Amino acid sequence: MNRARWITSVVTLSALWLLGALVLAPRVQIALETAARETLERQPVLARRLDRLQLAFDGQQARLSGAVRTAQDRSAIEQTVRDLVRAPTPLAASLGLRLNPVSAVHNEIEVVPLPPGWLLLAATGLRARLLGTAASEFEARDLARSVQEGWGTRGGVVQGMPLIDGENHDEAASVTATLRGVPAPQSKAQLVLTRIGQPWKSLTPEQSDAALLAEARLHGVTEAEWQTHVLPVLQEVREATRAQQAAEVEEHRRAALPRGHVFIATRGQEITLRGEVADAAVKGALLDEALAVFAPRRVHDEVRVSPQRRPGGEFASVSTALLPAKDAGQEKTLYLGLDGGAWKPVDWQVAGEAQPWKKDLPADVDATLLRKDSNELIAWLQGADKPLAQSPTRQAFITLAVFGGKAMLCGQVAEESARSQIIAAARRAYAPRMLVLHDELRLDAGCQPASDILHTVKSLPQTPASATQGIFAIATPGSPWVVLPVTRDLVEAGGLARSKRLPKGLSAMRVEERSLEAIEQLRDWISHLPTPTSTP
Repeated sequence: MNRARWITSVVTLSALWLLGALVLAPRVQIALETAARETLERQPVLARRLDRLQLAFDGQQARLSGAVRTAQDRSAIEQTVRDLVRAPTPLAASLGLRLNPVSAVHNEIEVVPLPPGWLLLAATGLRARLLGTAASEFEARDLARSVQEGWGTRGGVVQGMPLIDGENHDEAASVTATLRGVPAPQSKAQLVLTRIGQPWKSLTPEQSDAALLAEARLHGVTEAEWQTHVLPVLQEVREATRAQQAAEVEEHRRAALPRGHVFIATRGQEITLRGEVADAAVKGALLDEALAVFAPRRVHDEVRVSPQRRPGGEFASVSTALLPAKDAGQEKTLYLGLDGGAWKPVDWQVAGEAQPWKKDLPADVDATLLRKDSNELIAWLQGADKPLAQSPTRQAFITLAVFGGKAMLCGQVAEESARSQIIAAARRAYAPRMLVLHDELRLDAGCQPASDILHTVKSLPQTPASATQGIFAIATPGSPWVVLPVTRDLVEAGGLARSKRLPKGLSAMRVEERSLEAIEQLRDWISHLPTPTSTP
């Protein structure tokens, strides 16, 4: 070969090399990158996990960079590119083949997990709701169970479980700090937040929405999660906090109120209870006990109910020890009771407006609240010929509803003896074939005494002839019974007034109020009776 041919050969080879470098090599790199990405996207284990991967080819050498969530992802990507990529090369394409042309893989991928999810514990007292987002079902279930156990061992109850969002969160490397720091239930409302794996942070519900949202974002809560899940629960906690604060203010207000007081004055066969208490239940319990213990003496109710007295207190038990001793020269006594304290005797044989009870008053009791009651009762006890100031009395009455295998007694009487006689007579007349109910026949010291009840207890109405019939009877002590057949109109509101059959002096509204339980049961009973059909 002469020199000219050598030069020609060198030039030709150089031209071919330049052609491959400038034209064919870029095409091969593009084909390899495309084939590699398509191959990676087809791998199930890498689904939705390649968004941070960077892939490039330098000739037939692959360079992998960027970040993935786990070391397993990093290894799977490298293995896939090295072994599974198929792309045509110039020589293989001419033969109709698709081979793996990757000659080397340079793996520079960093393992950077996504941030873990978050948890929110919203509590009102012992009850709490658990919200949040976890990376997997296992993590959500494990965290919910652990939080429930941590809260429950201290008497609380937790409901709820985190949602699952594996696309935006990875499991925390360690959840020890979160589980060890589960807060304890408190009497007040709580709102505590954590990024899974980190300690809990207590939030103040009274802060603005913007401030709380900014704090929530630092713990991984998104705007959508805030609006959909967190904000509604935040409003509930705020309402509970306001209600709790209002209750505390009211409790402090009530605790500062003066406690109730009652004087019990005895003069012969008459006993007067006078004073002021916080609620009707306390008064009712005291009067019921006094009526039973002091029978057959006449008990006068002059106890007032006032919201300006401290609620929740109870008086000491009433006993015959508060009555005059049998060998006493005068049948007169005076006792003072404060709720939460014992009954203490009071010297009623004093001059003028003396306050013999003042020395025994606790420091939190204002003597001026007792002075008027004390002065009037002492004046009554000292004036043997002075009549007792009578409070307005109410008419005593008894109602009887007989229907559906029941006989229900309702109404109001002043003496336990009268009540007992009526109940015993009803049992003799109707039991055992009928159930006799008498809880709604109440003792009321404000009622007129029953001077003669014998005729009433001896003239109880006969039972209805048919099981589908009922009667509603009314009587005042000593008078005959007024018997009304039970109709749908009678048991509706105002039915007794429309009947115009009430004994003289009785208020239809008062009778309906005292007989409400019987009327409601009659209304229910008659509503289930078959509708009568007309016979042609």
